[in-house]
Formats: sequence, C-alpha cells, structure tokens
Amino acid sequence: MEFNTLEVLARLLLAALVGGIIGYEREMKGRDAGMRTHTLVSLGAAIITLTQLQASNMVLDFAIANPDYAGLLSSDITRMTAQIVNGIGFLGAGTIIVSRRSVTGLTTAASIWAVASLGIATGMGYYFISIASTIIMLIVLRTVRGMFKIERTKQLEIHYKNREVTFHYLQEQFKANHITVVSTDHSIDYLDDGTSVCQDLYTMHLPNSFNMMDFISTLGENENIMKINTIKASLDN
Repeated sequence: MEFNTLEVLARLLLAALVGGIIGYEREMKGRDAGMRTHTLVSLGAAIITLTQLQASNMVLDFAIANPDYAGLLSSDITRMTAQIVNGIGFLGAGTIIVSRRSVTGLTTAASIWAVASLGIATGMGYYFISIASTIIMLIVLRTVRGMFKIERTKQLEIHYKNREVTFHYLQEQFKANHITVVSTDHSIDYLDDGTSVCQDLYTMHLPNSFNMMDFISTLGENENIMKINTIKASLDN
C-alpha cells in the first residue's frame, strides 16, 4: 500500500494531536514532561512507524518486480515499532524521581510509554484505536482517583522538643483530622547544652478533603514544634 502525501501528513498531525492532548493534561498537573514532550514522543513514534511501513512496501515492490530475488528479501513491520516500546522506557525512567523513600513520576512515565503506542497506532493508520485510546487515557488520568476515592499518601517530617508532651499532642491532632499513620521513623539529636531534639518521619494516609497547609499551620502554633517538612510519598503522579 502506497501512501500519498495527504495521508502521511494526516497521520503525523493526528499523532501530534493525540500526544499533545495527553501532554496538556500532564502539564496542567505541573509535571516536567508536559505537552511538548508527549507531542514529540507520539510524533516520533508515528514517524518511525511510517518509515517502517514505507520500507516494507519498497521491499514488497522490489520482490514483485524481481521474483528471482524474492527469497533473499525479508521485511518485518513490527521490528522498528518493538524498538520504540523498548527505547521509550529510558525517557520514562527520566521522569521518575526517588528521594527519601518518596517516589514520584510513575504516572507520567506510564503516560509517555502509552503516548508512544498512540503514535504507533496512528502511524499504522488505526485512527479509531488512536482516538478511542486517547479518550480512555484522559478518563484514567483525570477521573480514576476521584471515582475510587483513593487516599493520598504523604510523609511529614517533624522536628520538636519535649518529646512525651509533644508526641501526645501530635497523636491527638492525627486522630482529630482522621489521619491514618502507616509508619513512623523516630530519631533523637542530643545537643551540647544537654537538651534533645526529636525528628519523626510519619507516613500517612490522608482523607480526600484534607487541607495540608491548614494542618501544618495548626501544628506550627505549638511552641515545642521547631520544624515541619512535607514529602510527597504517593506513587501515582
């Protein structure tokens, strides 16, 4: 099958469009891999796919025109597209950040990988698959968390003094705000003046309506609390 100029252009533009739509959603979430990254990934996948198809057509046309050489020729239209799927993993891995037991960027990495598949589908000419998959991806990215009311997971690092009194105060605040503490890492620094400073790292499940800024402001009013750090620990970003 030979592709005319308009058909090739249509596939490339559609690949850029569907990739850009997913990238726009990621950019609205403040992710580093945004509209331009996703657009280029999808477009690049479509370019490679179209190149493979054109190359396969050339091999087929040569075999038809020269039947004596047909046995020496071979063409696998899935070879280059398979390399796209493998190679895009390196780009996706670059969006994943691991720090202090916190992992972010997995959803964006998955979206980049999925956008490459959109480019392949569009490059192959499967327009319905491409458009339908784009809609489904948007539904997953925008609504799944809200539909299933998935609890947010965060880590909160608190530095404080007067351990027993302040620890009891923190437990009361967690209970009052319906926070589930999954785990706690506790350490103590002993200062030269004989006093000590406690450092607790709490991994917590937060209710959907929870306002972290208000909660931190409330904790900060306690004279024994010296420092508070928030660490996003959710794997789904």
